[in-house]
Amino acid sequence: MEVNLSPLTHLSSKSDWRLFLRSMQYSPSKNSGNIIIEHLKKFLEPTPGTFLFYRAFGTEISLDPLADALGWSNFAVTRTPEVGSLTVHLATDTTEVHRFGFLQPKENSEKIELDEITVSLVPGIAFDKLGNRLGHGSGYYDRLLPRLNPRCLVIGVTTEDLTFEQLPSESHDIPMTHLVTELGIRQVNNY
Repeated sequence: MEVNLSPLTHLSSKSDWRLFLRSMQYSPSKNSGNIIIEHLKKFLEPTPGTFLFYRAFGTEISLDPLADALGWSNFAVTRTPEVGSLTVHLATDTTEVHRFGFLQPKENSEKIELDEITVSLVPGIAFDKLGNRLGHGSGYYDRLLPRLNPRCLVIGVTTEDLTFEQLPSESHDIPMTHLVTELGIRQVNNY
């Protein structure tokens, strides 16, 4: 999908960007998702530790095939509570359906210490080439990412179509260390 950049010059806030991107009703192709999974698999196979990933919501790229390939026991996943911050649990724990339709660990699932996470795979509506992320606007990842070990790699998962030159960012935003798209994994933000 080619994005005509001329109308984007009027987008100055995160809210403007969210409205614009949601109006496009963009959905990544299955082929894009498969290619991204292959890039992540090659990158993560030799990497030790626990990988934090997400259960896909809406048009986000599903990373379940990655966990299938590398073993679910290597993965942790977030739980979105009714109130408060995201918690992190083993991906193999029993799940339930969140009110927005994605799977998440049940409330009584054992929590994982955030220091155990070596790589965090992060969803977003869009990213920019500096590693800034545009999320859904709830602030869950804004509160989670600063709590991770400073050595944790933070990889934004997206497509090239949703990677822009620069998005609005705020002082509390935590930029990604890497982005993964169909073109591969690249370091960003002077990592």
